[in-house]
Amino acid sequence: MTQTDELLFRKAEKAILTNKLYLKEDMSRALVNTFVHIPKNKFAPLFRQFTGKGFPRYINSLRLTYAAEQLKLHPEYKIESIAHECGIPVTQTFYRLFKAEFGLTPSAFKRQNAK
Repeated sequence: MTQTDELLFRKAEKAILTNKLYLKEDMSRALVNTFVHIPKNKFAPLFRQFTGKGFPRYINSLRLTYAAEQLKLHPEYKIESIAHECGIPVTQTFYRLFKAEFGLTPSAFKRQNAK
């Protein structure tokens, strides 16, 4: 990867984070490309190179980090509401991804952080 590739990735990352694109249920490569044009053949390799994850896993990681923050800040919120707010509308998928990321179910995480 070149310095130009890193610059391209940083621009994409900034667009994703600044505009909170990762919270959109319809988050896609096409959406990122409306902010920063990344050639199709470079998109996946850029994310793997600079995040160590594929694009969908990177986005889900951002979503889950956001969800964990919301569970800490707003324990009164329903888990289903937080899942939907962070762009993962299927509750079972949210639970599976959350447990894989944090080693706890969202309910257990919520209980643990309420103390």
